[in-house]
Amino acid sequence: MVIDLGLEREPPVQRLRDWGRRPKRWRPLALALVAALLLAVTGSGPAPAPRLALNASLPLDRHTDFVVLGDRLYVSTADPEPDRSPAEHRWRLSAYELPGGRPLWTAPYASSVEQFVDVQHADGMVLVTGLVSGDGIATPTTAVEAATGRPLWTLPARVAVADDRRTGLVSGWTRPGEPPGPAVRAVDLATGRDLWKADFSQAATVRPVPNGLALVVIGGDAGGRAEVRDVRTGAVRASRDVPTPASGPAIAVSVGDSLLLGYQDGGGARGIAAYAAETLELRWRRTITEDDVRRFGPCGSLVCTPGIGGVQAIDAVTGELVWQTRGVELVVDVGGILVADGLVAIDPESGRTLFGLETLQTGLSPRPEHGLVSVGRAVGEERSWLSIARPHTAAPRPLGAVPVRVTDCAAGERSVVCRVPTDRLSIWTYR
Repeated sequence: MVIDLGLEREPPVQRLRDWGRRPKRWRPLALALVAALLLAVTGSGPAPAPRLALNASLPLDRHTDFVVLGDRLYVSTADPEPDRSPAEHRWRLSAYELPGGRPLWTAPYASSVEQFVDVQHADGMVLVTGLVSGDGIATPTTAVEAATGRPLWTLPARVAVADDRRTGLVSGWTRPGEPPGPAVRAVDLATGRDLWKADFSQAATVRPVPNGLALVVIGGDAGGRAEVRDVRTGAVRASRDVPTPASGPAIAVSVGDSLLLGYQDGGGARGIAAYAAETLELRWRRTITEDDVRRFGPCGSLVCTPGIGGVQAIDAVTGELVWQTRGVELVVDVGGILVADGLVAIDPESGRTLFGLETLQTGLSPRPEHGLVSVGRAVGEERSWLSIARPHTAAPRPLGAVPVRVTDCAAGERSVVCRVPTDRLSIWTYR
């Protein structure tokens, strides 16, 4: 399993659909957790739980994708005109109102396959990034008016939405007529037009960081450089030389007011350096092996890094150890809940185990307040028990049972959306 923490593409925090498919040695523990939680939910009989009401059932091809953002459900569908040229739009994004499932609009977007990379909310619009493959083919982003579904513009690159929701950031793409070479730019999301562009002599990437800022990392064999820029004007707020950015999955994450960058020294050794987000003042450094790169990432207000025999959570400002887990390979922040090895939720303040997850397949809403949905089944039964865990709670809340085997669930504010057999997507409301 690889979790991409790169600059070119944000980690897909919306869902961890295949993340929990652990090696076989985890299966006995997983089954034990399933049994324990099912007993906790059912006891001597079904525990009192809000009744789940089926609101809508929508067609969903097994190869297509969906995501829940706020009070909206977005679903990718195949173009109903299959004879169109591959150069034209081949896929559509359909929006539905939650929790009722009322259709709102359907809009074309550019992609070479059924799925999208991600869907992002911006000011009055939705950005959908298509998934493509092949040498020299860029990943396109299409902006759609949120109220009507009217397509606004398409750019042949992934556009990351800054925290002002009005600005998009793009790496490694040049417009027709521009001189080739490494560049980053910001675009006005209302129009898709450039706000500013910066050219460099070495490879450069840009990503949004808090407080209306953009982090630009420029790297090469001779070393690297980091810049913090204003997302709207491109004005450089801070700049400093940094060690050579690490090759492969580059690391660049923000935790609070700290920026953490991965680097690689002349001997090939890897490390993590933490900087103040607005001044780029160096705060601390920590070595990390190439095999452990995937084990590094945000853990709530802390930073999780590999440690001896487990995972260590450290203070993002001081680099001091706060807590550590033994015998754990990976801890990931999923919607405000820390999940260890896909099996248990742990307390972000202390690292202690809070509760076990009912399944190895979990669905996740990208909005933290919606929570993490888990699915459990009793042996020999077709029905599925649904539970939801909110951030800062000590245990999942049982929602009740549905009469089918569900997979790949995501939570809305008052609803749960799951794949069901016969290639459909069902929406249940709970009180």
